[in-house]
Amino acid sequence: MNIDIRFTIGLVIYDLERGRYLILRRNPERYRGWGLVKGGINEEETPQQACMRETLEEIGIPVEETSLCDLDHVSAYYDNTNKKIVLVHWFLTRFCNLGTLTLEQAEWVDHRWATYDEALYELAWQSQQRALRIAHKFLTKNDLIEEEYEE
Repeated sequence: MNIDIRFTIGLVIYDLERGRYLILRRNPERYRGWGLVKGGINEEETPQQACMRETLEEIGIPVEETSLCDLDHVSAYYDNTNKKIVLVHWFLTRFCNLGTLTLEQAEWVDHRWATYDEALYELAWQSQQRALRIAHKFLTKNDLIEEEYEE
């Protein structure tokens, strides 16, 4: 039996000045709901390089590799359409007053800056909710945000 696996990255983006997380509304022609930056890792890339490329492609914002925090979390799901197991390696990046976004219209049609609770409520996929919880816990435990973390 041959198992096809796709390796991807996911990125939680937090704006330190706004105190909010970036969530993106999916293009309804592809999927419905709100999500986070996510995309495939090319053969020649590291997960960090994939984060930098995907962020630039999907929202038009350059991310430095040094700003990426590996959340030490991988989620998995089965992609029924492509008949593949998808593994998502999750990262966090923090910005101060992130500028104007340029959304890749094939992927995203809108965005907003959400509080932790709003983002948790709006995210359509449990794997992304889990990544957000882990990122939020990291930020609060390291005193990078003042909000209390709740399990």
